[in-house]
Amino acid sequence: MGGRFGAYLALLWFAGSRQRELRRPLLRTQLQRQIHAAGIAALPIVIVLALLTGAAVSTQLAALIGADSDLTQRLIFLGLFFELAPLLSALVVVARSSAGIASELAVMNLHDEFTALRRLGVPPEDYLLLPRIFGLAIALPAVTACFQVCALASGWLATALIDGRPLLEAAGHFLDFASPWLVLLSLIKSSLTGAAIGVIACHQGSSGDASARAISDAAIKSVGASLIAVFVIDVATAAVVWALR
Repeated sequence: MGGRFGAYLALLWFAGSRQRELRRPLLRTQLQRQIHAAGIAALPIVIVLALLTGAAVSTQLAALIGADSDLTQRLIFLGLFFELAPLLSALVVVARSSAGIASELAVMNLHDEFTALRRLGVPPEDYLLLPRIFGLAIALPAVTACFQVCALASGWLATALIDGRPLLEAAGHFLDFASPWLVLLSLIKSSLTGAAIGVIACHQGSSGDASARAISDAAIKSVGASLIAVFVIDVATAAVVWALR
C-alpha cells in the first residue's frame, strides 16, 4: 500500500514538473481530447443528475424544515452546492473515465506502444500520461460548476413552486447565505480530485503486466482506488472548512 501511494506521489510530481510540455501542439491536441472525453461528453448525464438531485434535495428540506427557513438555505448551499455537487460529479467522472483510461493504457502496454513511441523519439510518459492527468484536473471543475448551476436552478424552481414565491426571490434568499470562498474551494477540491483520479488511472494502466488479464485488473483497481481518493479528499476538505469556521 505504501509503495503504491509513493508511486502515485511520484507520478503527480512528474506531472507537475513536466506541465510545460503541454504547450507543444501534439500534447495540446491530446489534452483537448481528454478534456472533451472526461468533461464535455459527460455533460448530458451530469445535467440530468444535477436537475434531479437539486429538486429532490430542496423538496425534502422544504418538507422537513420549511422552504423559507434560513437553515434550509444554509443546508442547500453547504450540502448541495459545496458537498454533493463536487462529490457526485467526481463519481460520474470515476465511472466514465477512470476505468477507460486505465484499460486504454493497459491495452497500449500490451501492444508495446510505449516502446514504439520511444523508438520514434516521443517520450511516452509525456504523450500518454500528462494529457490524461491534466485533462481530468481541468474537466472535473468544469463538470462540477455545471452540476452546481443546474442543481441550484432546479432547487430554486422546486422551492419557488412549493412555497409559492417568485423564482428570483427564492434565488435571492439563497444567495444571502452563499460564501464566495467556499465556491472557489469547491472548484479547487474538484481540480485536486480530478488530478488524483488521473494519476491513479494512469499508474494502474501503465504499470501492470503486458497481458490480457492486466487490462481488466487495471480498470478494477483504478476505479476502487479512485473512489477511495474521492472520499479522502472530500473528507479532508470538509475538515479544513470546519477548522476554518
